[in-house]
Amino acid sequence: MRRFRSIDMFRGICIFYMTFGHMVNWWISQGDFWLYEIIWNYGAPVGGGGFLLVSGMSASISYKRNQLKAKSSQEFSMKRARNVYMLRSFLIFLISLLWNFFGTLFMGLSGVWLWFVIQTISISLFMAWPFLKTSRIFRLSICFVFWIGNEFVFYWLTPYSNSQNILGYLFYFLYNSPDQNVILGYFPFLLLGTVFGDVFSESNSIDNLIERRLFLKKKLFRNGLLFGVFLITFGLVYNFPDFSNKSTFASHMFIVGIELILMAFLVYIKEIRAISFQKRYRFFEIYSFYSFTMFLAHEVLFFLFQPIFNFINIWFVIIPILFAWTFLFRFIYKKWGRSVSLKFLLNKIAVDLADRIEIVKLGKK
Repeated sequence: MRRFRSIDMFRGICIFYMTFGHMVNWWISQGDFWLYEIIWNYGAPVGGGGFLLVSGMSASISYKRNQLKAKSSQEFSMKRARNVYMLRSFLIFLISLLWNFFGTLFMGLSGVWLWFVIQTISISLFMAWPFLKTSRIFRLSICFVFWIGNEFVFYWLTPYSNSQNILGYLFYFLYNSPDQNVILGYFPFLLLGTVFGDVFSESNSIDNLIERRLFLKKKLFRNGLLFGVFLITFGLVYNFPDFSNKSTFASHMFIVGIELILMAFLVYIKEIRAISFQKRYRFFEIYSFYSFTMFLAHEVLFFLFQPIFNFINIWFVIIPILFAWTFLFRFIYKKWGRSVSLKFLLNKIAVDLADRIEIVKLGKK
């Protein structure tokens, strides 16, 4: 199954944006913190929401690839694929708890149980597995059930946010903290990504290049533009100006609309027109290849500066560091390749663990 450059580019944009956004958050002075709030609220489509969307695409494409492999091989089964999937999700969950722990100690986070994007991705992957067997329409329906349901649950539980009772604990479990990628509001982004992944996988079964491009143009480009414009408009007019508040239904619709248009654009230039950029414009692919590695590694940059920069001089710090950061990972890529990729290493560990579990089960039989 061939790679889709549009997915790689979207993933790279997401990681680049989160790296840049966190730098602004860490180093901007309190008086100019409005700059980060603008970046955070209006850049969400390529932040946590975008990372969840592209994670869903990867999960679905991997699932379809494993289905084909299971049909053509007697040594491979979907049960083994499920074990690898669950073990990989569990490893990501453990990393998220560890990250939240150190973030609580050194960066002022609000506890180990925090809906930062890594924790949301890991839990969402667990939740998404049974839906991968269902139809696209059903998954889209479930997305809206979660988005709408989240609105009601949040307003129901908010009065109990500081209560020491079961409803207060439930609020903490679901909404610590509400400005992050809470599970009820952001699991649908990953589930929506699985719908995209299905379409990409289906296009792989079309051998004729012209027919494949026409299929992608109809399914992803045209529909992406049409529904993207509709959802952006809806998000803007529904309870204006709620679209700028990440915890609201209006914001989720606005974010999805931006993501649909961005993916439509990337599909057009990378899959339909297949425009090939010069090498110096491909730095987003480095961010994609080392997405998980760079997301975790960039946290060390937190300790470089205190929040002392204003909205002007911060650019003289961030831009050179971003260039240096990018070239560092270009060097790592040329020197060590995927052996430094946490995605590759986690998958390798999950496969090894799944094999060991299978050997133990066979030994007992």
